[in-house]
Amino acid sequence: MNVVVVGGGFAGVKAALELSKRHVGKITLISNETYFLHHATLYATATGRNAAESVISLVDIFAAHPNVTVIHDTVDAIDPARRLVMGGKKQYHYDEAILALGSVTTFFGIKGMAQHAFGIKSLDEIKKFKDHIHTELVDKKLDKEYFVIGAGPTGVELAAALQEYLHYLADTYRLKGTRTRVTLVEAAPRIVPRSSLTAARLISKRLKKLGVRVMVNHKVSALDDAFITIEGKKIPTTTAIWTSGVANNPFFQANEHAFHLAPNGRVNVNPHLQASAHVFAIGDSNTVAYSGTSWPALYQAAYVAKYLARRQTHRSMGPFQPHSVMCGIPVGEKWGYVEWMGIYVAGWPGFIVRRWMELYGYRQLLSLQKAVALWRAHDIPQIDT
Repeated sequence: MNVVVVGGGFAGVKAALELSKRHVGKITLISNETYFLHHATLYATATGRNAAESVISLVDIFAAHPNVTVIHDTVDAIDPARRLVMGGKKQYHYDEAILALGSVTTFFGIKGMAQHAFGIKSLDEIKKFKDHIHTELVDKKLDKEYFVIGAGPTGVELAAALQEYLHYLADTYRLKGTRTRVTLVEAAPRIVPRSSLTAARLISKRLKKLGVRVMVNHKVSALDDAFITIEGKKIPTTTAIWTSGVANNPFFQANEHAFHLAPNGRVNVNPHLQASAHVFAIGDSNTVAYSGTSWPALYQAAYVAKYLARRQTHRSMGPFQPHSVMCGIPVGEKWGYVEWMGIYVAGWPGFIVRRWMELYGYRQLLSLQKAVALWRAHDIPQIDT
């Protein structure tokens, strides 16, 4: 069997690993990057932590899996009739294809946001952001307000970490009297709107203790190189970070003839996560309950690998069963909030549980020794000068 996996995120990498372990023929992993990004820790990498915890070479991940070929390419089309995936470099034939392309950022049509906002979803974005912060605070010694737009988990994580990072830089470079402030802006009535009211209350209290200003029920309508417009009011700033809004990968819309798309652009799949004959869509791309975060992506990837292995030996397998997963949000140094099925822990215990969640994520892709090494890299500061 020749299996082509498209996507180098949690779902794609996990699928390729599980297929390799089950000896399901030849596996080709196609990714538009040469590395895997651990998105759960990108907020930390963007605010002075060691990049090693967020960036893992795909070659290193698959070093012990010779039946997996890693190809650096961009895929833009699929021909199910001929079982071909079209990349920028060549065409790839498959017996089975697993599409794990993830999501992309959407700015909801807000004027100037795409041109002027910073992001932290790629290494290039993180480098640009960190260079900007260093120039503004260290070189120019500017007193200013930094805006984080979107108070979901990523926005909360970044706002708290950025507040502490700015204080760290001020102390490190002896910038006495520097007055900087981080403001977290959310259009919904409360922060972390998909979590519980308890989460919103405790996390808001923690953010305020750190010195982060929280603005809820406030919509951003425009951004340029000198001002952000919130609820019609123009506020001076040269730094706004967008953490809100994702859409399905445009690959699916561009190839809508091959898929049945839901109104939100995600792919409808059958109980075995198939989008069509011999094509699976997993991770952020499908309409399965709880899709959109790393743990559901891992579970879906493991299921598809097992399904293909059993089918190869003419054994049946029941449908995929989605289930809720823990949500863990770090809010500054040594403080976290974790909840699952109505149970929560906050503060130092929440921080510890969240850290174990990160180790679990690493362990799904790496040996225990390598996973622990990367997990510990979080405690190594890396201040760029």
